[in-house]
Amino acid sequence: MAFIITAELKTVGVPEVVQKAINEQDDIVLDIIDETEDVMRSYLSGRFDVDAIFSAVAGDRSGVVVKHFKKIVIDEIYKRKTNGLNEVTQLGYDEAMTWLTDVANGKIAAGDLPPKEDEPVAGDGFIK
Repeated sequence: MAFIITAELKTVGVPEVVQKAINEQDDIVLDIIDETEDVMRSYLSGRFDVDAIFSAVAGDRSGVVVKHFKKIVIDEIYKRKTNGLNEVTQLGYDEAMTWLTDVANGKIAAGDLPPKEDEPVAGDGFIK
């Protein structure tokens, strides 16, 4: 199941504009949602439990992750559908990517995102 559903994108922008951009092509939007999850996982996986983050549902999801996820998706939809840039969606995309970069690098707090668990060390700890 996808981290967000298409209907949730209408909370990021004017519903009519979002619907026009989607233009009943949910398959493209679902591809963009999957790609966005992959991008966000790649940024967050070094410090956080991305399986826990992206398997959360409804109210258990991190609001800040959902917010930035939607901004990236909306910008990608506009880019693919219009073959151009939309200043508002580009600003949202830039904000989301800055947040991802800063969180990944530990420059800003990540709120309640679950930390990545230390991987167990194989062996008994002695050099042989």
